[in-house]
Amino acid sequence: MNKHNQLNEGLQADDLKYLVDNTIHIDEYNSKMGDPSDVVTLSFKVKDLMPATDLVSFLENGYDFILDADVSTGEVADNERLVFVEVQRRPNVYKYINEMLDDLNHLTGVNRGDWKFRWYKSNEYEPMNEENFTKSVPQNPAQYEESVKSFNRVKSETEKLNSDIDAIKKLSGII
Repeated sequence: MNKHNQLNEGLQADDLKYLVDNTIHIDEYNSKMGDPSDVVTLSFKVKDLMPATDLVSFLENGYDFILDADVSTGEVADNERLVFVEVQRRPNVYKYINEMLDDLNHLTGVNRGDWKFRWYKSNEYEPMNEENFTKSVPQNPAQYEESVKSFNRVKSETEKLNSDIDAIKKLSGII
């Protein structure tokens, strides 16, 4: 088992190389700092507790726009933790997240163009760029509320349609 020592002197280039996954989940988890319509919650998968703790310390101490950062209390997979980052939901939130990802590139070795994200409960990852982000991630509380309602409505309609299709298949002897 590969253990990593906590870097108390501060993180240097490539200290988290191969330890932080290049996928970001946005608004999948609820905020600890406020209403989800007011706070964008990002989560990153990190290998091992100490690198996750180092990343949290780096993020909390390095950016005044981060409201909170934390490590999951348990593993999400073998030796993997989630790092949660909370940022106020506002029209320029992408600018702040982009700044953070530019810096994470130096720590993690993840090239800027290799970051991917998915919003809320979507199953599809998109390249992390301004166009995709502003199209997918609500920029203010009203947009958030409407987007969540719309997403949940479509999901419910899709589940009903799939159920109806299964019933038709069963009646016709296909399944």
